[in-house]
Amino acid sequence: MISTFMSLPIMLICSVIQTVAVSRIKLMGGSADIVLLTLVSWGVSEEDNSVFYWALVGGIFISFISAMPTAAVVTSYLFIAGITRVFQKVLWQAPILAILLSAFVGTIAKFIIDIIALQFLGIELTLSTSIKMTLAPNLILNLFILFPIFLIMSDLARRISPKEEYEG
Repeated sequence: MISTFMSLPIMLICSVIQTVAVSRIKLMGGSADIVLLTLVSWGVSEEDNSVFYWALVGGIFISFISAMPTAAVVTSYLFIAGITRVFQKVLWQAPILAILLSAFVGTIAKFIIDIIALQFLGIELTLSTSIKMTLAPNLILNLFILFPIFLIMSDLARRISPKEEYEG
């Protein structure tokens, strides 16, 4: 329950950091997505379904900041939360693999949802240029800063809801 309440300040901080600092670090036309990486890290670190609340909160904060439609942003983050939960359950013994796959698939899914939303808004984009100039740099930057965020979020998850050790 406390993890649900923690989503508000943490996602607010991540949204501000993403807007103020991380968005200035560009590789071609792409930049890292701190909110996406925080969602993925939380979803792999925590065993309950609070990651969906985190996705909703993060999506709302990012939609206030960005020019993307709220529905597209929230949908992409909720989809990423679902992907992360699936990978966390299937690969529960390999959290590093689960987080890598979640970040990789989540970045691609967010890119596709963003492209579809921009098409609905009437913005013409060439797919090959978008992939080369946005998706590839986003993937590189996201995978580059994934592990520091994962370490911070897994430590936070252990502090918020410590697991009981079985002594038998």
